[in-house]
Amino acid sequence: MEIILKNKATEKLYLNEKLADVHFAFNVGDEIHKVPANKANLAALSPVFDRMFYGSLTEDGDVKIVDASVEAFKEFLQIFYLGEVTLTIENIETVARLADKYDVLAYLNDCATFTQNELTIDNMFWGLQLALFLKNQTLTDYCERKINESPKEVFASDAFRRCDKETLEHILKLNLSCESIDVFNACMDWARYACKLDGLDEKQAINLRNQLGDHLKLIRYDEMSLEEFTGIHVANKGLFNSEEFEDIMLTLTMDKYKSKIFNLNPRQYIWSNDNELQCTRVLQSMVDHKIGEVEVLSFTSNQPVLLGNIQCSLTKGGLFLHGSYVEVDIAQVEDETFRISKLLHNGGFRANQEDDNQMALEKPIFIKPHTMYEIRTTLSVSQNSWCDKLWLPRVELDKGLKITFHRNPYLNYNNSIYGWISSLELNRI
Repeated sequence: MEIILKNKATEKLYLNEKLADVHFAFNVGDEIHKVPANKANLAALSPVFDRMFYGSLTEDGDVKIVDASVEAFKEFLQIFYLGEVTLTIENIETVARLADKYDVLAYLNDCATFTQNELTIDNMFWGLQLALFLKNQTLTDYCERKINESPKEVFASDAFRRCDKETLEHILKLNLSCESIDVFNACMDWARYACKLDGLDEKQAINLRNQLGDHLKLIRYDEMSLEEFTGIHVANKGLFNSEEFEDIMLTLTMDKYKSKIFNLNPRQYIWSNDNELQCTRVLQSMVDHKIGEVEVLSFTSNQPVLLGNIQCSLTKGGLFLHGSYVEVDIAQVEDETFRISKLLHNGGFRANQEDDNQMALEKPIFIKPHTMYEIRTTLSVSQNSWCDKLWLPRVELDKGLKITFHRNPYLNYNNSIYGWISSLELNRI
């Protein structure tokens, strides 16, 4: 990853032994390794180096470094010399801490801004770790959004396994767009890698537990099924003590029980009227199409969004369905079978004399990316109703957001292009 920081006037001085006037010394095994540098270059950017080399308490001789490797310190010195700085995942944390120590963090903040364009699924956690250390909110927001778009893929990356505990804690506190079982599996993968680094047996549950510490309590076990947690317990005997196991089991089996140990903070999604996105199903043509009293809209989103409002175009042969009660169910369904896996909303509204009737949800519904949802509207009209609109099966909004409407093969009509619902009101996560 290369980031342009400054001109190339001093490039020839970088690690130039002949022109150096100071050396940084490192103990590498039984040997002393020295890295050449130039006092003026370092002092020009760093007030710490300025005091060290030109202050009243200047020191002669080599400067000993004990908090960085030779390679990491060489990467750090690029800031003072090179027009293009190369940073690596292995050394970025050390480089950032050196930049903080020597008061040149602002230059790495510039670097972090450019880093955004270089991040991929494979190194997104590296970018988040850098952003959190630098307190760079722009980069932090970007990384969080990208992680939320494809959490399972990001969790499978090497950068996630290498992230520090502070970054892991940060991500566990987010409203992630994946199942809690996926979060748990990712944490176990992180703990196994941490055990390898520390020379511990990764098959021993107590070692995994010690690596995770209290982070294990941040996982939302109450959102798991009883079957999922039972499988976790059987596969990881000793991960939870008896009190913790009992607490989770009571949480999963007793409606009014509140955990005394684990995170039960529900995922909070706040609707913003200022950030509304109108997913209006584009009208292809006006046709007469016979459907039943229950209309089903099946859809997916390629990005995480909130669903806050549903708009229905309630006409029957051109006549308003004034006074009809519309019952609305919203559910997450299985992609292939279209079987309801989780009911998310049950409610309704009374149709007025307007063609477009809106139903605002009391609480916005989180729509996971690449997950099938269905909205079922049941109308208090005759069994055979008429829809006179034909919609396009996909709506593309800004910043690459796509809402795709799918045909449910178990219905006797193509619900991807026919139906009462004309628009979905969304918020981007």
